[in-house]
Order: sequence, then C-alpha cells, then structure tokens
Amino acid sequence: IEQQIFTGRLKPGDKLPSERQLQEETKISRSVVHAGLVKLEKDGFIEIRPRCGAFVTDYRVTGTLDALYARIRHNGGVMTEPQISAFFEMRIAIEGVALKKIAEHHTEEAIVELEAIIDEINEIASTPDPDREALALCMFRFQRSICYHCDNEFYPLFMNEFKPIILQFWEESINLFGSAKTARLAGKYLGDIKNHDPESAYQRLVRSSENYVRQRG
Repeated sequence: IEQQIFTGRLKPGDKLPSERQLQEETKISRSVVHAGLVKLEKDGFIEIRPRCGAFVTDYRVTGTLDALYARIRHNGGVMTEPQISAFFEMRIAIEGVALKKIAEHHTEEAIVELEAIIDEINEIASTPDPDREALALCMFRFQRSICYHCDNEFYPLFMNEFKPIILQFWEESINLFGSAKTARLAGKYLGDIKNHDPESAYQRLVRSSENYVRQRG
C-alpha cells in the first residue's frame, strides 16, 4: 500500500479494500492485515473510519517521521534534492538557534563535554585511515551536546529522531571534504562558543550547510 501511495496509484481520499479482501489478495492472516493497517494509520498514510473503512490520506500533511523514512526507502535510500534542501533549512532553523543560545550563555560543564568530544574527533581524524563512521558519530554527538546544553529539552530529542539521516549526511560530508577539515569545523564551532560569538557560530552553520549542498550537487 505504501508503494502504491508513493507511485500515485493510490491517491488521498481513495478507499482501500476491506480487511477480508486484503486477506484474500495477500494470502496472509487477518490479524497481520489488521496490524498492517493500524501501522499505516499510525504513520499517517491512511485513516481508519469505524464502519466506513480505510481511506488514503496525504502523508505529507498527516505523516510522521516513519512516513518520511519510508519515502526515502522507496527512493532507494537516497533523499531527493528538494528533501535535502528542506532538511538543511530545518537544521539551520533549529541547530542555529541552539548554537546562538549556547554561545551566549554556557556552563563550564558544557565546555568540558564539548572539548572531550573534540578530543575524540581529533584523535580519529589524525589516524592514517580515519574511521568515517566513528567520526560521523562523534560529529553527531557534538551537535546533540550543543542542543542539549542550550537548555531546550526538545532539541536533543529532535536530533535523536533524525539520527540516521544526520549520520548519513556526516559520512557523505567526510567523504567530500575529508576528516581533517571536518575536525577543524567542529573546533571552529567550539571556538565561537567559547568566545561568546553567536553570530559567527550561526553564520558558520549556514555557510557549511550551503557548501555541502553545493558540493554534493
């Protein structure tokens, strides 16, 4: 059903066959069919109306992150150019605010934690053959720590929700620019934070995001 929605064979407002019909078509148990429909509704692909049936919804309006991940899987695990641009707009909107807040006001605890992650980043980047997955994970932890220490409890949870996508972007960024440049970028963010320079940190995020989108294109 997801595939038919993504390909346009099923459109918002279309009514799905009954559970009994789907059971006959798929040759699987009624309970599995029901569970599948419940999952589709939870992800925002359909709406189940009591005594009326199941109807396709516009997942772009009603969908969850699971719907987004399903859309990416449908595209072979690759995000489209509009999706990438939209993601980085969202990243700047959220992480940019976090960077400004932590640069304006930060605790010694925050600096110690960020410096420890930077040490890990530099250690990985300085090896002859850097582990790109490990470096990407450290960069993600660095971002999440910034979001955590800006005193907005939603920001780090948001980061965790998008962790697979963020890790994918960092690995690709490391492939494009190299481990050493990636490590230097993290160090510059930390410098902006320690210098209480929110505008520099924000503009650095904007430039690095734009550079990534431009280079991969």
